Amino acid sequence: MKNDIHPRYFNNCQVYHNGQVVMTVGATVPEMHVEVWSGSHPFFTGKNVFVDSAGRVEKFQKKFATGYFGQKEKAEAERKAAIAAADKAAAEERAANKAARAAAAASKPKKPAPKPAPEAAPAEAKPAADSAPTA
Repeated sequence: MKNDIHPRYFNNCQVYHNGQVVMTVGATVPEMHVEVWSGSHPFFTGKNVFVDSAGRVEKFQKKFATGYFGQKEKAEAERKAAIAAADKAAAEERAANKAARAAAAASKPKKPAPKPAPEAAPAEAKPAADSAPTA
């Protein structure tokens, strides 16, 4: 091992729960204070125990009693309403632009359609009336 890069290790770290030593383990601190351990957890003991440390339940209830989710729903509804209003305004603008283009097209004089070119009569070889037939 390299010197001076590893933390100090305590072989007999005492673990406290509710002020009582519940076990001794190896750790990088001389003692630990825990809120829950396997000897007090309902999963291991089979007892239903209400664990509230540092007022977490009250903090949770206070946070969500003020309409926390209602605020998010209200903000979401406002966002959707703003999007709908913007879509409506864009549709109205497109309709106005279309009407303006139609009015501009109606005010322009229309050009007459080009006349078709006269068809040329096919040239047929007709006998000349001046010349007499030769026998």
